[in-house]
Order: sequence, then structure tokens, then C-alpha cells
Amino acid sequence: MSKSYCRKLWNHQYVHMSGSIRYCCETMDNLSNNKGNRLHINNDSLQSAWNCDEIKQARLKMIRGEPVPSCETCIKKEERGYQSSRDTRDMEQSFDSTAEDGSVKHYPNHIELHFGNMCNLKCKMCGQQYSNQIGKELLQIGEQDPDWLKWVNKESGNVNIWTNNLSAEYRWFQNSKIKNKLFDYMAKHINDFNVIGGEPTIIPEFWELFTYLEERDRLKDMKITLNTNLTNINPKMTDWLPKLEQWVVWASIDGLGSRNEYIRFPSNFKKICDNLDFYKKLCDENGRVVLNPAIQILNIDQLDDLLEWWLKFSDGKSGRKFGLSWVSQVWYPKMLNYDVAPPDYKLKIADKLEKSRSKFSSMSQESLEAYDGHITNLRRDTVSQQERKHLLQNFVKYNDRQDKFRAKTTWRKLIPDLEESITRYLARS
Repeated sequence: MSKSYCRKLWNHQYVHMSGSIRYCCETMDNLSNNKGNRLHINNDSLQSAWNCDEIKQARLKMIRGEPVPSCETCIKKEERGYQSSRDTRDMEQSFDSTAEDGSVKHYPNHIELHFGNMCNLKCKMCGQQYSNQIGKELLQIGEQDPDWLKWVNKESGNVNIWTNNLSAEYRWFQNSKIKNKLFDYMAKHINDFNVIGGEPTIIPEFWELFTYLEERDRLKDMKITLNTNLTNINPKMTDWLPKLEQWVVWASIDGLGSRNEYIRFPSNFKKICDNLDFYKKLCDENGRVVLNPAIQILNIDQLDDLLEWWLKFSDGKSGRKFGLSWVSQVWYPKMLNYDVAPPDYKLKIADKLEKSRSKFSSMSQESLEAYDGHITNLRRDTVSQQERKHLLQNFVKYNDRQDKFRAKTTWRKLIPDLEESITRYLARS
């Protein structure tokens, strides 16, 4: 059995926010052609990318059981005992469909599609690649405090997941020729797609795709997963969603009330709850809503409270209509990874989560394992004292300056236990 196999190379394509074509969401490596130029939807068709030389060689490596460098993220997650995005189903069928050169005759039936980086929020754990608002804000702060902005660029992934071009805006999908080719490809080959932004619900082309598929009577064959911050809805969804074979809304909610509004600035929690109810009412035989929090130093203390709230929303049932994602841990920016929190704080939160565990017996085994995984991880100490000190100093400097600029609430007011623990740790270090 191949240890490196992943079905995604046989059934899945991924279009990055920038328009680059990649293996999947877990790698930062762009596919490239024989000249070393990245494959981009502006210049390269999805048909040709599907059997490009790089993909063909990766398939052959998987057949031989050899590691694929671009799969490093999943490998590291699995080594730490976390669930990765690797899809191990249908291995024999995939291998049998592969020619000697690594090509396959069929087209993928699944695509993850990022409609650029147009967004309406500036989430703490996000970056300019995913939200065009984040870079704008950093540049505005930089006008007031140039030294701070230079420091942000220097620290880069420690404080922000992407500082390469803070003015970057990806609008490739607004080119009518490119858009029409994409829509045609999806109507002909795709029956399962995951749409992400930016924030898809503020992008007109996302709604145009629904209209395009409806006009060609393709909605009934489609499974759609929508990743959304729930700040916006489209009333037409009441007509579109029931026509789909299956739909899932992944609800990006990272805390309760003011905590979510702080992490996902400048969202309105009441509006989010109203929009969540909109989808709840549409949940029938073909629909599902999944809570999808990004667990980090700013909300790990609220994980049990968030799940308890979710159970109440789902009427005490976690199953077909209402689910919980793998509750993934934020790795970047590094300062938001809760691994860097002071050890005494992590142990305190681990105890809190463990005491609440009995409340979640109705959740799936997979969800409970993810919850337990956070408790176990909180009790580990995987960060050196030197790195922890540096990242906590970064956390304080970055968030204090950003909070001052936003002039709303602060992390210090929202999480006083964390402030006290960090202050005490840095004073001792």
C-alpha cells in the first residue's frame, strides 16, 4: 500500500485566489510548466493543467509510494497525530486509471475555487492573499507609524501570514473570457465544488455561477460547499439551494459575541446569527451547516463555550443537518498558534476544556477526537523559551498597535487572563 497516495491528484483541482493552479489547499506550491513558469488561469486551461508534467510525475511518485514534496503539510499533521486533508479512498481504482506517463483520461469531478481576495473583514489570522482589506489597513497604520510597518514586514509570517504585496487584489474572475471558460468547464465536468474567497457572498461572479448552472439545468447534479463568514446572504438562495443535489455551508465563526467581532473585525455577531438562522431554515434533505472555527490563542479558552452554543443552535443534535469541522489549529501567523501561549495558561485552559467534555457526548467521534486533541496539545510544550518569548512579544506589539488604530475593544479587555499570563511570563523571561 502506498503511504503517499492522495486521491486528490485523480479527482480534484484547485484554483488559488491569485488565479494560480495548485495541487490543493494544503500546499503553497504553484504548478509549473516545463519552462518553470507557474500555471495560471489567465494563461493556462484547467484541461491542460490536469495532465501537466508536474501532476503526472506526482501521480507516479504516489504509485511508487514515494513522498511528494508539496504534500509536506499533510505529512507533518499526520506525524503530530492530527487529521490531515489527505484522501486515501479508491487507491486501486486511481492507480488502474493511470497511464505509464502518469496521465489519466478522465477529468476531475471536484474543484476548490477561490474567487480572488475580495473580502469585507480583516480577520486576525488572515492575510492579504485572502482579504484585500488587511493590507489596506496595515498600510494605513504604516502611514501613522512607519517603523511599525517595517517591523511587520521584517517579522512576516510571525505576525501576518502574507506581507509580500500589501496592495495585492486578485480580480482575474472579472475577465469575461476567463470567467466564461471557467463556468463552461465546471458545467461540463464538475459536480462537486468548494467555493472560498475572499468572501464569496460579496462577489457578484459567485452568484453569476449559480445562474449559469441553473440555466443549463446543472444544479440538480451539483454538490456545493460554501465557506462564508456569514455577514451576507442572497435571498435567491431560497430558490437555488433546494435545487442542488447537496449543499453545505461552512460557517466561519471563531467565538461568541464580542470575541468573534474582535477576531473577525468588523463583523456583527447578531447579524451573523440571523444569517445562520436563514440557512438553518433551508436545511432539508439536501442541506447541512457546519461550524468551522479557526482555533488560536485568541479563542482556545472559549472552545467549550463555542461548542455548547453550537449544540443549542443545532437543537442538541450534531449529525446530518448540523456538523462540526475538524476544529483546526491556526499555525500561521505563528504568534496566534496557541502553542506559544505561556505554559501555565495552556494548562489552565486544558483543565477547563477537560471539565466541559461531558457536555459534548452527542457529538461525533471525530469531533470528540478533535476536541481531545486540543486538550492533549495544550498539555504539551513544543516551543522553546526563546521562541515563545519572541512570539509573545510580537503578539503584544502587533495587537496593541492594531487595536489602537481600530479604536474599538482590545485583546487585553476581552481576555484578561491571557493578558495577565503573558505579562507575567515576559517579566520573568
